[in-house]
Amino acid sequence: MSNDENNSITSQKKPIKEPISNTSKESLTSNLEDKIVVATPSKAEYKSYEVKPSSEEESISAKAKDAGQSLRDLAISLGQKAKSITEEKTTGLKAQAAQTADLDIKKDARDIQKLGDNIETIVTVFEKIMTDIRKEHYGQQEKLLVGYRKLLEEQLSVIEARLKMAKRLKLVSA
Repeated sequence: MSNDENNSITSQKKPIKEPISNTSKESLTSNLEDKIVVATPSKAEYKSYEVKPSSEEESISAKAKDAGQSLRDLAISLGQKAKSITEEKTTGLKAQAAQTADLDIKKDARDIQKLGDNIETIVTVFEKIMTDIRKEHYGQQEKLLVGYRKLLEEQLSVIEARLKMAKRLKLVSA
């Protein structure tokens, strides 16, 4: 900036506060008193009112509470009753299943005993075949065991077919 510009800027500047001249102390205080406003806080009072329900509303409320409590008690008693019934039935079913399993085991044992000497021969043949297969190399054992399983599956199919036929013939002859 040049000096000319500096001078023009300073000449344009005005003081923010102009000094008060020819005023007395009394006029200053009167001006201040006129301009000062003092605000004092007020104490606001709020009143609260209790709304008391009428006797009709109280009785409805009491009835609703009683109904809710009785419904809750009903749900609890139903739950307890259902639990006890379920436990009783479960115990009964377990006992029945145990009896049925015992009967099935006994029936199977009787059926096997009816085979008599034939069962001993069947078991002996099975053990001999398994022993002979164990004597072979592992690759050959695998092939022999797969073939033996297929043979046994075919024999089971024959047994199932004969069992169905025996059941049908039993119904026709009865």
